[in-house]
Amino acid sequence: MNVKKKILRKPLPVIFGIKGYKLNDREKIFFKKTNPLGFIFFERNCKNKKQVKSLVDNLKNLLSHDKAFFLIDQEGGRVSRLNNPIWKKYPTAKYFGDKAKKDLLNAKELTFKNSLRIAKDLKELGINMNCAPVLDVTYDYTNNVIGDRSFSSDPKIVYELAKSFCKAHKKMKVMPVIKHIPGHGSSDKDSHKTTPIVNLDINLLNKKDFFPFKRLNKESAAMVAHIIYNRIDNKLACYSKIIIEKIIRKKIGFTGLLFSDDINMKALKGSIKSRVKNILNSGCDIILHCNANLNEMVQIYKAIPLIKNKTLKKVSVIKRLV
Repeated sequence: MNVKKKILRKPLPVIFGIKGYKLNDREKIFFKKTNPLGFIFFERNCKNKKQVKSLVDNLKNLLSHDKAFFLIDQEGGRVSRLNNPIWKKYPTAKYFGDKAKKDLLNAKELTFKNSLRIAKDLKELGINMNCAPVLDVTYDYTNNVIGDRSFSSDPKIVYELAKSFCKAHKKMKVMPVIKHIPGHGSSDKDSHKTTPIVNLDINLLNKKDFFPFKRLNKESAAMVAHIIYNRIDNKLACYSKIIIEKIIRKKIGFTGLLFSDDINMKALKGSIKSRVKNILNSGCDIILHCNANLNEMVQIYKAIPLIKNKTLKKVSVIKRLV
């Protein structure tokens, strides 16, 4: 019996959202044509285990590449897309950070075990990337959009617990996406609602906000904060070559894949087309678009230039690990 071999094409450097529990006809046609790098799942996509597995398989079958990323935000606490009664509820990052103040070694072990359970849930479904852990270090004024999603106000505790979280995920072949590089904790605004502007000196940022990211700069993927670091550059981080090249790539030393945060957040201004071009021109590798609006997805497809070889090479390296 002859089996038709799939003809591989270069993936579009974008992660798209999906409307519901299963694909509609328009989504099937669009995803097959555009061949995106992957998809991100939300609660609206996760009814039960059988349904999620089927959705993953159906998406894979539409793609003309073998590098598909399936992402989710399964941090624990309030940022959980897999919920009761089907899936276990997991503690917040702060829960482990509070324990670390008394016994760091025990907190690291608990974080590892918790992360392993989360990763097992994802692995069972075919989800191979988790947009976690949060490496943001809190201040007295940190906006609640981060809040208990952060391990601690102590950058060393954040690093130690995040390291344990990442280690457990990688043991299960689920890739962690550390976020929000180079740090969201120093903002008192919610980037979902407005454009946060941080006025801290680079030396303070380097000692506190950048510290966990520098220690975990060998991780394979990170998500860029939608923030302006005003004393470094007056552009949004994901638009800024200075932030991407001089801070994230050089000072922090991060060499892995860089995902934008969701391009529909209110921190970003201008058209979909301008957002896409600004992000890719800054040196950010992959666009993240979450709301499943097909008209916007068409605009993104038209706006994305040819994929750079270095991005594809990074994707290939990471795919060997997941």
